[in-house]
Amino acid sequence: MIRATVILLALAICAPACAQKEADVAEAGDPCEAGEAALRADDTETAITAFEACLESRSLNPEIEAVVHSQLGGAYLYAERFEDALREFDLAYAIAETQGTTLTSPYVRRNRGLARLRLGRLPGALEDLQIAAAELPDDMLTALFLGDAYMEMGRPAEAVAAFDTVTRLEPAWPSGWISRSAAFLDLGMNQRAVDDARRAVEADPESGFTLNALCWALIQNNQAETALPTCRQAVEAEPESGAIIHSLASALEDTGQVDEALPLFAQAYELSPDSDEIREDYERTHPANP
Repeated sequence: MIRATVILLALAICAPACAQKEADVAEAGDPCEAGEAALRADDTETAITAFEACLESRSLNPEIEAVVHSQLGGAYLYAERFEDALREFDLAYAIAETQGTTLTSPYVRRNRGLARLRLGRLPGALEDLQIAAAELPDDMLTALFLGDAYMEMGRPAEAVAAFDTVTRLEPAWPSGWISRSAAFLDLGMNQRAVDDARRAVEADPESGFTLNALCWALIQNNQAETALPTCRQAVEAEPESGAIIHSLASALEDTGQVDEALPLFAQAYELSPDSDEIREDYERTHPANP
């Protein structure tokens, strides 16, 4: 189980042309150009409106139409409107396939893979991300999403291989180490998980999420006593995280401090009632209040 949320960083989710901030979006009169300018300026809502207008306002040749649908999908993805994003990516590929044109950007493939992943459509997500990874072997985001897909599908050994790429490309980014630590835990390689979690803490020693990764790895490695100070630090840093409070409760229970652990199991459940693990521990420790 991944114990820390991997935050979506500045996703390069539009076509490769969408990169650095540029000019004032308002100056672009043509909606297609306005959409591209808005993407470059990280103005997602304006980009969505402009690309929708672009598709409605003119007759585009199939190749351009497919690209605009993929750009609109990227804007939706950035806005976390995953169903809308997947619809646009699917439309882009359908237009390309039926109109005898091509949509070859591996970034679009990666982005559709992410939309599918976030919607729980795991086989399609894995297919897209594997194809993207073959063409983008040094793209950190592709490797990260591929690792997440493997984890969701219960394939931690392959996830480790994907997260290896993340830690190689971005060794100073703690979430890569956190993700690989979680994969090692699923493999039962607990000391490797502890080592990776320590690397995450070295990269960001003030983060409750990195501290929690180390706390949880130590607990799983039968080092709850050692974990306790780190677990407490994690809660101090992120006092509203159910997962982090649950880790502290688990460490306290494992060290025999049950009276302190019980209210924390309840607090964790109140904050994160959708977590199966947290719910099960709450019900186990509070049998009169399932």
